[in-house]
Formats: sequence, C-alpha cells, structure tokens
Amino acid sequence: MGHRRRFSAFVAKDCNFAPVIRQSLQFARDFLASHDFQPRLQVKLAIVVEELVTNALCHGGKGQDFSLSLELAEHNGSITLRMEDNGIAFNPLCVPPVKAPNPTTGGGIGLAIIHAWATDTSYQRGDVTNSLGLTLA
Repeated sequence: MGHRRRFSAFVAKDCNFAPVIRQSLQFARDFLASHDFQPRLQVKLAIVVEELVTNALCHGGKGQDFSLSLELAEHNGSITLRMEDNGIAFNPLCVPPVKAPNPTTGGGIGLAIIHAWATDTSYQRGDVTNSLGLTLA
C-alpha cells in the first residue's frame, strides 16, 4: 500500500468540537496535496471525512471525553480510509438509506452519500471503539 498519514484528536466532555472537524478536513487536504488524485476523488474524500467526523462527534461523543483517529492511504489511485473512535457503538454500514434529507434539519443524507461512494467497507466494534474502513475510487 502507498503513502499513509494519520490524524488523532481528543475532545473533552462537553467542549466545542468544531475545531476537530476543521483539523480533520485540513488533514485530508494535506494528504491530497501530497498526491495527484482526480478532482472528483478529492471532493469525495473531503465530503466523506467531514460527514464521518461530524457524525461521530455529534452523535457518538455526546456527554463524554471523545477521541478519534483517521488514517488515509493511497493504493493504486484509490484512497483507503480508516476511522476509529471511542463513541457509542454505531455501525454506519447498517443504516438504511434515506430518500430525502430531514425537512427540519437538512441532515440525513451524509451516510447515503458514503454508501454510494465507498467500496471495500468494514466495521468492527472493539471493547470501547468503533473502527470503520472504506475505499474511495
């Protein structure tokens, strides 16, 4: 497998997590800058990273100290992503697809986008961690 990069973050209980979302996007941009990926794949990675990190922080990390890590690697022009966090158990691969965004919040389609774009997906729950892997091509 090609070049790998890793990012880790910690958010104390009930603290603002917006900086971690920005830092994770910057991590993805830095990774992309070190490779020659097609523009479409670059956009996919940015959207997937933002969706996964935002969902993990908003839904999995409420009311607790929260840590997450992202690992990105290049392999034959594709990007593999692994995200681990200590949030509540949640397998995003088992969520049924939505037909439209939530009319009140506008949310709900991020996981549908990930389902549409990701291949070679995997999820495991350890004792206290979620581990999600996927490939974007």
